[in-house]
This record gives sequence, structure tokens and C-alpha cells, in this order.
Amino acid sequence: MRPLLFILALLAVPGCGHAAGTSRSTSPRAAEELRTLLAELIAVDTSNPPGNEAAAARVAARWLREAGIESQLVEPTPGRAHLLARLKGNGRARPVLVLAHLDTVPARREEWASDPWTLTERDGFLYGRGVQDNKGMAAASVLALRRLKRDGVKLSRDVVLVLSADEEVGSGNDIDWLLEHHPELREAELAINEGGLTALTEDRRRVRFVNLQAAERVSRNVVLKASGPGGHSSVPPAAPNPMVRLAAAVARVGALTFPTRLTPVTRLNVEGRVKVTSGELGEALKRLAASPDNPPQEAVDTIARLEPALAAVLRTTCVPTVFNAGTRPNVIPATAEATINCRLLPDEDIQAFRARLVAAVNDPDIQVEMNMNPPDSPASPVGDNAMFRAATAAAAKVWPGAPVFPRMSTGTTESSALRRAGIHAYGIDLFALTPEDARTAHAPNERIPVASLQPGAEFVHLLLSELVK
Repeated sequence: MRPLLFILALLAVPGCGHAAGTSRSTSPRAAEELRTLLAELIAVDTSNPPGNEAAAARVAARWLREAGIESQLVEPTPGRAHLLARLKGNGRARPVLVLAHLDTVPARREEWASDPWTLTERDGFLYGRGVQDNKGMAAASVLALRRLKRDGVKLSRDVVLVLSADEEVGSGNDIDWLLEHHPELREAELAINEGGLTALTEDRRRVRFVNLQAAERVSRNVVLKASGPGGHSSVPPAAPNPMVRLAAAVARVGALTFPTRLTPVTRLNVEGRVKVTSGELGEALKRLAASPDNPPQEAVDTIARLEPALAAVLRTTCVPTVFNAGTRPNVIPATAEATINCRLLPDEDIQAFRARLVAAVNDPDIQVEMNMNPPDSPASPVGDNAMFRAATAAAAKVWPGAPVFPRMSTGTTESSALRRAGIHAYGIDLFALTPEDARTAHAPNERIPVASLQPGAEFVHLLLSELVK
């Protein structure tokens, strides 16, 4: 095939060419190193529980040591290790943290098309548990530090790498423990973490936009408890038994809808999305952007139907997740308990929130138990600041034409702890993904497009390079 025709044919293949970004300044060796390190990290099963992050941390430590970068492993309990490494700057600016967690959710081999702990390329994708969440970012961050060290970049601030443990469960070995036992980390001004969004078009030819996560909703579990005399199922009591009463209350809470409310971060996100979204969703976003203080219900309903993840951050939500009651088929339970997982907007009034739940339960004999501490996950500054300037400059080189604007994530990340510690944390998604790709993060056959791998690593390096100028 003639060279021009070959190039055209390559660009026609989804995931090939520059669809997921550009990496003109990176060498084949850099791409090979990334694949090799990522494969080594995925080969360590760090399913949480039990975690086993120390084994993965030792892999990263070896790669850093080979580049002349010393690191330390900090173990809250044996086998549960955080890795810390620091490149010293001249102190003109406060440090920047680069975070990635080494633990993953579990994987069942029989549910996967390939071994979850072997990096596998198939049909233009890389598969493996943690490839997206979050070992891909760990590998890219290690290599970014090696590159800064190798190139002799003059740093205006320290760059501190944190490969953390226990993010997926938070069983006392997590980032809160690390911040308590290593208070020097609190000196950082900025942090780069997971939680952003780099949106790839469905045809995989173009990155639509790059979102920095600047806020996240606060997770709170609400426990409902009902009790009664119990007894033999052959003699039903006159009053509904605890299971019946609790089931009715759970149904009422499940139907509860909290009002749509745009925070400053979600306003900016909607305004940014309007500029790059067409069709029915684009029209709904326009109506929402035009009336942010009084959101049109039909626009909200359209967004919920077409993009549930975006609709989720427009309000506080509560979803029943666990139900425990009964011991035997012929025994009326004396107790019944249900857990409702709620995700609160960062500025939610906790007292008013509980009052709405109690009103929905509508049964004074059902206990409503929850953490009543006010949400404490302040949004990081958005607008014309060092992080957004750096991200905009880096994205322009990797994904030309893709706008950068903030988002609130649906779930919780380690950034909430960093923000409570006074660090301005921002989440990125270094890999350009379609919504279908993103949904595999905790699912069987977790994947990223092959074409997104090296541009993502380049973005991390360029972002750090901008922040340390």
C-alpha cells in the first residue's frame, strides 16, 4: 500500500491515529516503558480487601530508584503501604502533590475475558484490573517524575508523589491516616488526583473536553431500623411486622427527590458543556444554563435520561442499597434494617437533609441513624488560577482544541481529605474515554483505549512541567 493510503487507512481505524490525543514529543522507548510498568503494577493483585499495596509500591520504588529518586514505604499495617517520593524544588512556591491509589476493587476471573491481573491488548483496548482505576495514573506519575529528574528541570516547587493505600474501602489505612502521620504533606498548595473527565467522542476521533474535578459530593450512609415482637409466621400479628414497615419506609425514601441546585462548580460545568454539546442534550443544557437559579424541570428530566452521571451532580441523591431482615422462612423477624447510601452536595444543610428523610420515612417507630456532622468537602478554587492555566496549556498540546473547565464528580475520592487539610486538589482523567469505556472502571473487563495511553502520560508530564515553572 502506498504511504499516503496507509496513513488514511490507519486513521480510519477507531482508536488509531491522533483520535485520543497527540504524543509527538514522546519516544517509542517512553511508550514501551509505560506499558512495561503498567503491566508490572497490574500483575500485583491489590484487590481491597485485603489490599497488598506494599508489593505494588515496591515495584514503583524500584522504577524510581533506577532513575536516582529515593522513596519510602509507610505501612499503617503490614502489607498496606503508601509510597512517598519527593523531587526538591527551589522553594519559590509551595509543593504540589501527585496522587494515585494502588489498591483496586476485587475481580472474579470467571467474569473476565482475560486474566484480570495480566495487561492484555485486544481489539484496540488494554484490559486489566486497575488499568483505569488507578494504576494507569500511578504508572504515568512515576514516569513523569523520572522524566523531570532525567531532564534536570529546575523546579519552582517540590513535587511529591503519593501512591496511596486503601482508597477503595477506607478501613483506617487510607489517606486520612497518612495525613495524620505525615503532616508535612499538608504543606502542599496543590494536588493532582483522579476524578476528572477527558471525554472522547463515540467514534474515538476527537476529545470533546477536559474536565478538572474541583468538587465532589459527600457520601453518607443512613441506616433505618424497625423492631417489633416477632413470632411464628403461622400467627401473623395484627400490626405490620418490622420487615413490612421498613420495606414501606425504604420505598418512600427511594422515591424521594431532592431539589435541583447548581453549585458554582456545576454552573461552570454546564456552561462549558453547552459549547461542545449538540442535539437534544445540548438543548436541555442550554435551557439549564439560561436559568440556573430556577432549573426547568423538563431540562433536568432530559439530562437525567440522556446523561445520568451529569444529572446526579445537580442534586443530593439517596439510593437504598442493603436490606437485612429475617433468619428463617417460618419466623417473623423482630428487627429489620436497611442502609440508604446518600450523596450530598458539598454545601448541603445536614439538619434540613435529615428532616426530609424523616418526613419521607413517615414512621416515628423507625430509627433514622446517620452521621450528623456537616459535609466538609469544600470545592477547590476554579477560574484563572495556576492549576487551570497549567491544565489548559498541557491539554492544548495533547488534545488541541479541547476546552478545559471544572466538574463535580459523582463519587468520592481522596481529594475530599486533601481539601479538608487545606490543599487545593484537582482531579484529572489522563485517559480519553467514551462513556462506555468509563463504565468499566469497577466492572469486569476494565479497559482503556490503547490510543489513549501515551497521550495521557504526556498530559501528566506536561501538567507537572507547567506547575513547576
